[in-house]
Amino acid sequence: MNTLFAATTALNFFLQQPDTVEMADQLRADGKIWVVVLVIAVVFAGIIVYLVRLDRQLSKVEKEVISRVSSQTRKTKDIGQL
Repeated sequence: MNTLFAATTALNFFLQQPDTVEMADQLRADGKIWVVVLVIAVVFAGIIVYLVRLDRQLSKVEKEVISRVSSQTRKTKDIGQL
């Protein structure tokens, strides 16, 4: 029982976070936090633009594949009727 108590107490002290984050406080004080926010926003916007472009390209390829399959199916049916 004492071992369990000692282990949980040690783990509690090990996992505690400090009350303040010094790096964030310094960035806020210098006004550089907005640079960080801007960089994150640009990266996020870039990912969104990339995904939208990729979706459009995939939709175009899907339409081409469907049209080719349907045209081949029609040709096969026409040949089978002869």
